[in-house]
Amino acid sequence: MHSLSAYSPENLRRYVMISYSWMMTGLVITFVVSFIMYQTGIFWTMLNTFPYLWIILAVAQIAIVIGFVFLADRVSAGAMKVMFIAYAVTLGITLTSIAYTYDVASISAAFLVSALFFAGLSILGMTTKKDLTRLGYICIVALIVLVLSQLLMMFLRVPMDIRFISVIGLLIFAGLTAWDAQRLQRMLLSSSGNEMAQEKIAIYMALELYLDFINIFLYLLQLFGNRR
Repeated sequence: MHSLSAYSPENLRRYVMISYSWMMTGLVITFVVSFIMYQTGIFWTMLNTFPYLWIILAVAQIAIVIGFVFLADRVSAGAMKVMFIAYAVTLGITLTSIAYTYDVASISAAFLVSALFFAGLSILGMTTKKDLTRLGYICIVALIVLVLSQLLMMFLRVPMDIRFISVIGLLIFAGLTAWDAQRLQRMLLSSSGNEMAQEKIAIYMALELYLDFINIFLYLLQLFGNRR
């Protein structure tokens, strides 16, 4: 029999807050790492020391995401937290490059707008009575098509309209954010009151929401940022 406490508003709200707290923790870690890497000049030192740093970071990030997807049922919540922090650190190193590409005002404005946009979409996803599952699947397919088309255009050296791609990407992650906010609640409600499962769901969805926010931020920065 399902635990009644698992379906109480207080219990649901608790784990939703845990998930969003971890998402924000990831953002703080990413920002701090990027700030330190930029201010100290370690970023350029690492690039000069490790020419294939980008590839190493990309492989590490893909491996962590795959680990989240396929090992979530096998590893502990603590292990998932370690993987999440590791992802936030590696992405912080990667995103240091935007400090050399855009001015501080553009980065700050894009972050603020992203936060407001993300908050609105999250509230929409958590309060709407409409099932957003179909929208989520459509966005995932659209994202795959977008990535593959970008890779193809790069391979064929076809000029890309960055603004058009940014608009499409922004719309895709807007849909994914609302869907993930709704999915978080549904996954928690389906956990049958198992606190260990709920904690793992909270961490798992924290990474999903973290990625949604980061991509919204990057696409907004590409659309409106002033390049140095």
